This record gives sequence, C-alpha cells and structure tokens, in this order.
Amino acid sequence: MAETITPPVLTREERRQRFIESGWWVSIPCTTIPAHWLYQGENRLDGGYYTAEANAAFRAVNDCGFAIRELEKLTEPLWYPGRFKRIYAKNPADGTPFLTASEMLQFRPTSTDFLANNTSAVDICSVKNGWILVTRSGTVGRCVIVGKRLARFAITDDAIRVQAKDVPVGYLYAYLSSWMGQVLISKDQYGSAIKHLEPHHLASVPVPLPPADIQAEIHAEIMRAYALRDEANDLLDEADRLLHEKLGLLVFDESLVPYLPAPAAPRQPANRPEMPHPKAFSVMASELAERFDASFHVPIARTAVKLLYKGNYAPVRLGDITADIIVAPRFKRIYVPKEYGVPFLQGSHLPQMRPYDLKYLSRTQQKNLEQWIIRKGWVLITCSGTIGRIGLVSSYMDKWAASQHLLRIVPDLSKGHPGYLAAFLMSPYGQHQLTAKIYGGVVDELTEDDTRAVWIPNPPMEIQQEIGERVIQAFEKKDEASAIEEATIRKVERLLTNRQD
Repeated sequence: MAETITPPVLTREERRQRFIESGWWVSIPCTTIPAHWLYQGENRLDGGYYTAEANAAFRAVNDCGFAIRELEKLTEPLWYPGRFKRIYAKNPADGTPFLTASEMLQFRPTSTDFLANNTSAVDICSVKNGWILVTRSGTVGRCVIVGKRLARFAITDDAIRVQAKDVPVGYLYAYLSSWMGQVLISKDQYGSAIKHLEPHHLASVPVPLPPADIQAEIHAEIMRAYALRDEANDLLDEADRLLHEKLGLLVFDESLVPYLPAPAAPRQPANRPEMPHPKAFSVMASELAERFDASFHVPIARTAVKLLYKGNYAPVRLGDITADIIVAPRFKRIYVPKEYGVPFLQGSHLPQMRPYDLKYLSRTQQKNLEQWIIRKGWVLITCSGTIGRIGLVSSYMDKWAASQHLLRIVPDLSKGHPGYLAAFLMSPYGQHQLTAKIYGGVVDELTEDDTRAVWIPNPPMEIQQEIGERVIQAFEKKDEASAIEEATIRKVERLLTNRQD
C-alpha cells in the first residue's frame, strides 16, 4: 500500500516568505492612483480601468500642449442600433447584405446574410460615406472609415457610429487608432466573458487638437490610404470579370448544382409553416475516394469542375503548374519588440484591411527562422481553422514570417502566373474545390496534396498575365495603403508624445 505523504502545515508568515522567495510577485503589474479617482465617472472598481498604460495615455494627451476636447463635442451624437429581430431574405435580390463587426474590418468584405428590404432593420443598420465605425463588442475600439464599398452594406449593432463634425474625419480616425486612442477607448470596456462598450464611454474620450494644417495633412494621408484600397478592390473586381470572360466560365451559382428533386410535399395543416426541402444528392460507391464525410461529396465542387471542362481551356491540376506547395512545420514562437523582430503573419490577418495586432519573431533566438519566411509572389491559403482565405505576398511583405496555418504556393513562373493563381483560387470555382477537401473534427484542416489536386484552367501565359497583373497591382496597393496608414498613425503618436519634452 502506497504511503500517504501529508504536506507540512505552514504558518501565515512562512507562506508569505515562500511567496516572496518564489519571485511570482515580480510579474504582477502594479500601479497606484489617487483615491479620488474612484469617485469620478462611473465609480469603477475593476483594475483594468486604472492600468499604468491608461495613466500614460492620459498623461500623453494632457501634456501634449494642444487644446483638448471630449469626443462628443466634435461629433454628432454617438449611437448604434438597438437590438432588433433580424429577418433575412431568402432571395439575395430582396435583401441588403449584412456585415458583422469582424467582417466590416475586412479588406474585401462579403456577406452571405441579407436583411429583408421590407423591414425597418435595413434603415437603422445603413451607414454613410465618411462615418467612422468603432467595434463595441468582443474586441472593442477597432475603427474603420465607411467608403463606397462599405456603404453598400447594412452594419451590425455591434459598431458605434461616429460622425465627425468639427474635426477632419481622417485625423480623428488616426488618433482613435493610435495607442493612446485605443487605450482610452478600451479602458472603459465592461463585461466578463465578452467585453462591451457604450456610446457614453466613447463620448468622454479626450481628443487633442493640433493646428488645423497638421490635422488636414493627417486627414489627407488617411484618405489616400482608403483611396488606394478602393483602387485595389476595383482591380480585383476587374480581374474576376476577365477571369470569367477569357476562360469562358459561367458566373457560378448554386442553382447550377444538380441536387435531387424534392419529393411531393405532404399536405400540411394550415397553421403550420412549410418546411424547406433539404438539399439531397447521391454518389456512386466508386467515387467515394476513401472519404465517408458527406461534405466531401456535396456536388457543388463536382459541378464546378464539370463547368471548368466546358470552358475555353482544359483544366490541369494545380500541382502541375506550380513549383511547390508547402505547409511549414509547427514551432515554438519567440516574440520580441518590433525593432528586434520579423513581422509574423497569421491566418486571421489575410482578410483584414490591415494586419491588426501584428507580432514579431526574434531574428536571433528563433531557430531555423528561414523555414517560415515568405517571398514576394507566393500565394497564401489559410489551411487551418477557416479554410480557403487567399493572399498574395507583395513587395511590402517580402521576407516576413508566416504561421504554419498558412499554406504556401510557390509559383513556377514559366507555367503559372502568381496573380492568375490567386484570382482563380479566390473565385467560387477555386473556393468550392478547396473547402470540399476539408478534414478534421474540431478544427478544419487542408493538406498540401489536396491543394495540389485542385483543378484549374491552363490558358496561354498572355491571358494569365492579363488577369494576374491586376491582382498583383491590387495587393501592392492594399499593402501600400497599410504602410501609409501605419506611418500616419505613428506620426500622430510622435506628435503628441514629443510635445511632452
């Protein structure tokens, strides 16, 4: 019989001494505040409201030397739609596309949900050019300016609407996106599992006002970045149009998929709503390919491939016109400050307007760093979690590091233009093939071999270049916009902190 070991009983002083000797207390962030702060505003008792970072942001703003006004004094009343019943249209033609908070921050926002046009929800969720939207649930404080593309959508109630009145919208956006603005916004968040923010929290954020010419200069740079993003999206739209036109492909729609016809519906009682018929299909035993998951055999991908064969150019396997398709190995990440590291791209960054919360890997301590370095012209595909998001490595991202969750397609420039490969994989013909090959239980995955097996038309190189060059220009403009915006936000930060000296 095993001997039971009873731990020694320690006195309070002995426990205190062991805690001090352990050194754990050194890593606990501490700050001190005046007692009267507790009685200001909402009488907050949560520590996050009084962090040293929040104090530093207050000091930077208060000591910058510029006039300061509360945000609500510089804008129309801040608001967001209240909770409402969402009634979605069955036919997209009868609805307005609806975006969530994370979707509105994407470079190329798309939606599969459409609010019914005959409901009041469309009006209360509509937004206008020049508004700033601020996320208020989950990750709070992220900002986006409504442009011509975003104005087409209905936007979730999880975004606070900010209409600048007495300040250029570009300057206000740059300040709210700076580290000071982000800290001063997020310090007021409340909630345990999911954080929230209300308009009155945002209303009290102090906004420094440098001279009008400086505000105008910052505004112009921010708007230039947004104009570049619009140009990039227009180029991708043009590339997609050319892809279908030059390759002789139909605009793919699920109505083209040959699901089994619905059986005659039994007579339903008058007070019972009609149940929609589930989409059903059959598959031959010889086509199982050792896959027994139904999603692999949904005929939407097979229909896409059949339509490719009806196009102007015969399809080939993706692996036949690329130099290599790689998934990098897993690794322990050693993060360092920006000045000591290599930017680290993750799967969540691909669809974003600009990479949020970018981290940096150590140049000196990260072993075999070259295994995760990406090169200009490579095509990236998310291969874990959300499958099939596409990116193209621009000159801006050349020699960045990338997560193992981003599959790399190394193009063979004599056979496949990288921009053309990206354009096809972004189209429904590529997307349906990629998502059909997903495997995994809790987390979806995609392999190199399954990616190599994707069918892609093989037109002459001049057609590939005509399509692909537009895609390359689009991603260059997208990343140029990110660089301009990042530099402008840093300029605002320097402007405010340097005036302290």
